Amino acid sequence: MKNTFIYMIAFLMLGFAACNDDYNEDVAPPQSNEQEAAWQIDFKTYVGDDLASPVNLNEMEPEASVKVLKSTLEAKDGATVSVVKQISKTADFAEYIDLGDSSEVPSETKLSPPNYTLEHISMMTVAEIDEAVKTLFGKAPNANEFYIRAYALVTSGTETIRSFSQVVGPVTVTPTASLIEPAYYLIGDMNGWNPDELIRFSHSGNNVYEDPHFSVLVEVAANTYFKIAPQSAKEAHESGGDFWGGVLGTAVDGDASLEGAIVAEDAGAIKIEDSGYVKISLNMEEYTYKVEPMDVNPFLYVPGNHQGWTPATAPMLYTENMDMVYTGFVYLDGEYKFTSQPDWDHTNYGFGGDGILTTDGGADNMIAPAGFYYLKADLNLLTYTQTATVWGLIGDATPGGWDASTPMTYDRGSNTWTVTTDITSGAFKFRANDAWDLNLGGDVSRLTFNGNDISIEGGNYTFILKLSNSEEGYSCTIKKNK
Repeated sequence: MKNTFIYMIAFLMLGFAACNDDYNEDVAPPQSNEQEAAWQIDFKTYVGDDLASPVNLNEMEPEASVKVLKSTLEAKDGATVSVVKQISKTADFAEYIDLGDSSEVPSETKLSPPNYTLEHISMMTVAEIDEAVKTLFGKAPNANEFYIRAYALVTSGTETIRSFSQVVGPVTVTPTASLIEPAYYLIGDMNGWNPDELIRFSHSGNNVYEDPHFSVLVEVAANTYFKIAPQSAKEAHESGGDFWGGVLGTAVDGDASLEGAIVAEDAGAIKIEDSGYVKISLNMEEYTYKVEPMDVNPFLYVPGNHQGWTPATAPMLYTENMDMVYTGFVYLDGEYKFTSQPDWDHTNYGFGGDGILTTDGGADNMIAPAGFYYLKADLNLLTYTQTATVWGLIGDATPGGWDASTPMTYDRGSNTWTVTTDITSGAFKFRANDAWDLNLGGDVSRLTFNGNDISIEGGNYTFILKLSNSEEGYSCTIKKNK
């Protein structure tokens, strides 16, 4: 492995008469002694040719040692020296972190004859550099530019001087990381192995390198086989390219393990032996999967006056974690109930008091004035809430900025919220009731609660927000008019 040297540009630090920090500046010297003559510190650091090209840590062994700083420092006899190095995103070091140190000399070294010179070489492993870069920039495998400086603490007697080096850089380093794509899909027996009918994994909508977890709930028959298609495979299929060369699976075709490693080369199909609902989870940072059988229906049906009291065609709430807490958006117009199946022959939930559900078949119905509601039903506690919502756009790209929502209009026929407005370049989100209790962001094709801000270029746009079915996911269509 090639050692990487960081030598920083030279600078001269004066002694106590200079503009250095003196930790004893408020302590007067004893009057019985003459003040010592000002003493000079010569501290030099350099950046070298090895950093003229970007450094990619993915190409280096994690335990390999790297020389990251070389300094020379001259001071008077008996001075004790400690060198600290720092990195920052910006040359002004408004934010920075200290780097770890495994130096070839102790972190504190006493200078001695004949030259009273310290040659200081700071060492770090590739793994330590990787951790520092990820702390500063996050886990995404981007080529990050940062700046470096050092400072020396030089102590002589009871007095200490601290002086900073000049800032050098930028230095470009790419941290280690496996590729994590923005979306993943199921392909298998559950959808006839049809790339046109992929089943999308859910995700928080946040940066995938900060949250690499994806999951999906699906009903399967006994001995179902499946693989995992990343976003790139889906896009390849849509453009007429190779879909199957990009799918992921297991090293052994037909592996029926409920959890294991995901591979990209010669990927075999994963097998689910038992029928029923299962939750399939992915950790794409570790490239692992997990299959969890579930014995709970992921749907709760909402028949009522708004749709003719027919459970088979009723809108549904959804439990993403199979914890019997169901949520979703439904247009209501008067009385309604919940049913555990799309019929009246199983468990039904009616009004048991304010915010209380009961399974008594003769119970009254819940009531909601006409409007678009966010419903939450906790069947563990037999409680429910109904929150009327009015939706709007919010963000520095919108007319109201981050202070006031731009109202959207609800269309009962299409069950969508719509607005056409001028937008400036910036970011936006969707939120309900001019408040932050309910807000959606992240991927526009799979919006999530409290998801990231959505970037957009300036122009006149029509926004169509669809919140009709939690299984399909909340989404928006953005059409640029001019």
